Amino acid sequence: MSSVLLHIYGPLAIHSFGLMIVIGLIVILYLLEYDTKLKTLISLEQLSTIIQISLISGITGGRIWFLITNPSIIESWTDIFTIWSGGLSILGAIIGIIATLPIYLIWHHIPILKLLDRLALYAPLLQSISRFGCFFAGCCHGLPTNLPWGILYTDTESFAPLHTIMHPTQIYSSVLLFLIFIILYFFDRHNKYQKAGTILTLYIMLTSSERFIVDFWRGDQEFFAQPTYFDFLSIQQYLALLLFIIALIMLIFITIYKKQNESI
Repeated sequence: MSSVLLHIYGPLAIHSFGLMIVIGLIVILYLLEYDTKLKTLISLEQLSTIIQISLISGITGGRIWFLITNPSIIESWTDIFTIWSGGLSILGAIIGIIATLPIYLIWHHIPILKLLDRLALYAPLLQSISRFGCFFAGCCHGLPTNLPWGILYTDTESFAPLHTIMHPTQIYSSVLLFLIFIILYFFDRHNKYQKAGTILTLYIMLTSSERFIVDFWRGDQEFFAQPTYFDFLSIQQYLALLLFIIALIMLIFITIYKKQNESI
């Protein structure tokens, strides 16, 4: 397993993480193209623009939060832009997309919650595929373990500690994210009267739960710089808890609002 699949020239290379993101995007674009509910909201041209905005804001948000929680990797200002050296934060990417994409949607009078519902439906599948890139690269690695399914990295370009058997936390995440996609997919198929924003809030709740759970076995956890009484959880787990609570409040509001509308 290696983070670099093919060296091209100098620093240019094909990285496993980038390749898996591309594969995931191809799969997602194929599914979005045949999503009948999405076709009633936007055109294919608008979809292309939305994907581009989501990529830029997702990468930016993911990189910013990764650097905030991993400041030790910054040795020079160029390290801010070397995404292949370290990685991204999934939770940061979600925040980046949710914070920026609505601006475009409002400008073009596209229903925000309905559109985000369609994107949130397929987002965990993209994340599930992308996690294999983390697995090959060795980032997001697990804690040492004696379990029979532990993973051993020997490639010197790996981001994981070498010659140490660890939890394959990337696979844990990939499996859980795929299950989240299945849950959301069947919910969308069998709940014809769902309120706009329901899938989005469920996605945030389930994804933040996945990160909260898997982080207990992650070996790259980041904690607060100053020791506190709350060091039993990582920074990412606290962010996951915050996102879960916000999404839960949103879901309750959406449910109550729906009931009130139905009674009018």
